[in-house]
Formats: sequence, C-alpha cells, structure tokens
Amino acid sequence: MKQKFLILIIAFVAGISRAQDVASANVLVTDFSDAPIIGAQIQFFDTKKNVTITGVSDGKGKFIIDLPAGWYNIRLKSVGKSKDYSAIQIPELGPNEVYNDINIIIQYEEESSFTLSNLHFETNKSVIKKESFNELDELVSYLKLKPELKIEVGGHTDSEGTDASNLLLSENRAKAVKAYLVKKGIDASRIVAKGYGEAKPIAENDSANGRALNRRTEIQIIE
Repeated sequence: MKQKFLILIIAFVAGISRAQDVASANVLVTDFSDAPIIGAQIQFFDTKKNVTITGVSDGKGKFIIDLPAGWYNIRLKSVGKSKDYSAIQIPELGPNEVYNDINIIIQYEEESSFTLSNLHFETNKSVIKKESFNELDELVSYLKLKPELKIEVGGHTDSEGTDASNLLLSENRAKAVKAYLVKKGIDASRIVAKGYGEAKPIAENDSANGRALNRRTEIQIIE
C-alpha cells in the first residue's frame, strides 16, 4: 500500500474569552474509504522552534493534541522514516480571544510493504548488527500500536554464492528478525519468516550498489 496524500480540514473560530496558550485540536485519521486508521503516528513539527509534538490514533482513528501558536509541518511516522505531507498554522491570539472547534481530518493510504533500510547483518551470517536494533525497535513499537496486524518478514540476498546457500541465508536472517521481535514482546503467531534468496532482485547484481540493494529485509502486511 503506497502512501498517497494528506487531506486537512480545519474549522477555526476565535471568540471572546480568557487567554489560551495552546490550541486543542481534534484529529481524525482515516483511509480514503473513511475507515479509521488505528495506531497512526502523526507528528506536528514546529518549523521555527524545532519541536515535534506527536499524537497516536486510537481505535476510532482519533486523538486530541495541544498545539501552541506556530507553523507546523505534518508528518506521518513510519518504521525508520517520516515524511512531510502538509503544513498548517496555529495563529497567535489577540487579547480576550480563544481557539475553538479545531478539527483536523487526515486521510492517507497505509503502506502494504516496506524495507528495513537500516537493518544489517554480519557478512554471510544471520547475526544482526547492533546498529540495527533501533530500527527493529521501531518495528516493535509499530506492531504494538497495531495489535491486529500480521506480517511477513522476507529475507533477500544478492546473487553471490549458490542458490541453495543464498536461500538458506535469507531464511535464517528472516528467522533472526522474527526472534528479535518475539523477544521484544510480539506474539510469534503474528509473524511469518520467509527466505527468498536471490529470486527477487530489485536491482542488477553486476555492481556493488546493486548487490547492496538486493541484500534486504522486507516487511509485508499480510493481514
């Protein structure tokens, strides 16, 4: 599932009341069929103060977030990455003005697959390098936010070596990732580990860069 675009609908009213320091916004996150998206991590990045305020949608796709006055880039946070989709301004209030009825509706298409770009193994082994733990921990957090989700961990190699050895290596690496996730509290029944060896390249194997791209671990949403 490719992420498409972000739609914001904001109702903003000022009236006479006591002063406010922040605007309390009601956020709804849905897909393009208006079905709520559970566990969506939405970031509001203050471009001047370099501060990020994050909200996570509940079982109804909703959350409430308090935003001080400023310009915000709105980002969708995913495993190992975040992407700006739109921007909004929360204006400064004058004397005796108040923020009221701020509603933000965010619509996007969730990903159905993604690559763990910062996941690396020891050469020709299924031992996960320590510098990969941060990205795997993000995957753990992602799965905990979406408790009904089931995934396939797919291991892929380049074409160096034999077909059989590459298939075995990719299987063992996928199993190593599954073992890490289970150790961190994800139910094993939610994870399928599968090796594809060199069968599904995404680049040519005749260059170092191409081979590096083919050595990858992909996550597929299967349910």
